[in-house]
Amino acid sequence: MSDRRIQTDREWLIFIEKDIDTLDQQIYHAKWTITQSQSALERLRAARDSLLTQAQEILDRLDGKSSA
Repeated sequence: MSDRRIQTDREWLIFIEKDIDTLDQQIYHAKWTITQSQSALERLRAARDSLLTQAQEILDRLDGKSSA
């Protein structure tokens, strides 16, 4: 292999390494975003479930009053 070819291959490896580093950073941030979104979704679901429970308790009380 010629010296020129070796140098060109080494330069390509440097570019590839930089691209891999950039992709690794993007993957890390995407995973972080997904984790944050899942946490937010869980909090929203818990709030919704709490409201549904409260609504059911009110409906049960109203049903008890109307049947009395």
